[in-house]
Amino acid sequence: MPVVPENSIKTMTTKVARIRSPMQQFVASGGSFSDEYGFHNFVATKLQSWFRMQRLRWRGTLDRFPLYHIAALQLQYAWKAHYQHKLYQRQACGSSSRSPAMTPANRSALCIQTAWNNYTHRRIFRYYRDLLTFRSTGDPARMLRAINPSEASLLDASMGAQVRFRLGGLAFPPTIYYKIFTRKPVCDLGAFSPKDYTVARQTAPTSHSHEKRRLGQSVRTTFIRVGNSYYRARQQAEDTRLWYRRLENNGWRPVTAKVLAEANADPIAQATGGRRAVSGFHYSKLVRQQDRERARRHKKRLWMQKLYTQGLLTASDRPEHEDELDELADKQPRVLFDVDFDDDSWEAEAEDMFQWAAALDYDEYVDNWHELGRTAATDDDLL
Repeated sequence: MPVVPENSIKTMTTKVARIRSPMQQFVASGGSFSDEYGFHNFVATKLQSWFRMQRLRWRGTLDRFPLYHIAALQLQYAWKAHYQHKLYQRQACGSSSRSPAMTPANRSALCIQTAWNNYTHRRIFRYYRDLLTFRSTGDPARMLRAINPSEASLLDASMGAQVRFRLGGLAFPPTIYYKIFTRKPVCDLGAFSPKDYTVARQTAPTSHSHEKRRLGQSVRTTFIRVGNSYYRARQQAEDTRLWYRRLENNGWRPVTAKVLAEANADPIAQATGGRRAVSGFHYSKLVRQQDRERARRHKKRLWMQKLYTQGLLTASDRPEHEDELDELADKQPRVLFDVDFDDDSWEAEAEDMFQWAAALDYDEYVDNWHELGRTAATDDDLL
């Protein structure tokens, strides 16, 4: 008589146990045939455990292969762009061939869609706005590690680095941009060296011709002694045109999940982070502070001028009783206050408006703007 291995017996027993009916499993676990409520709970628990097991198994597969997340994000972005393009085309075709008469059902549907879009846009804007309400809190290295891990390791406590976040973009919903600032001086090659080493590497070999040198190039002349004779030797010319010109490459970059696309492809990142030269970079720290103070006063003057010329003034037509010669003249600005002068309490309203205008503080506005959406510094004590 053949002997069945022990492993085969265990496998057959497991298969038999798996093909048992739910009622048999319920009775085997200690239940009875008459307990319907307990049987229903037993079946529901079995279904929930099976569904939870499938979810955990699928989640483990996704964790082992992170490319699925990247592919899903890219598909979502591509589908969103395609859908918006089709929607714009449909709206353009509809505006050109729209019938003058709309049915009440279409008009009602259009009103509901407009109201829903306005509601969703407000909720989205509030969500993004609430994300950037922190002030000088949070570890900048930890935040930057989730955005740009390659640069997070470069942050050091000695530089006092901070990360600032802002909303921007050319479309809605807005994009979150970040920029790294340093409160303490950072010693780099471009900070104390006047030369442009990229141009120095690309210089042509020494030319012994008698051509005229260009503006900004200096020629060194040395003499070589051979016996009792001296021969003049002309060395290579140095290009000094780009000396003392500091180049910055730290603009506003988007916080995006498009890992397959470059962050520099964003138009705002290109406009603010291009290798633009900082004009007027002086070697003296005192002169640089004076230049910053002068630029701040000029910006404040422009802000106040724009406030009082565009915010409080508006163009109004001339009265009808004026001469016809003055009709072709420019429109005269008049002061626009939100005050009803026909009301009996117009003096109180005018006083409130005057106090509001007098309380405008540009320095406080700028300080509040700089503190909003800013992390703590790397040299701060984080609790």
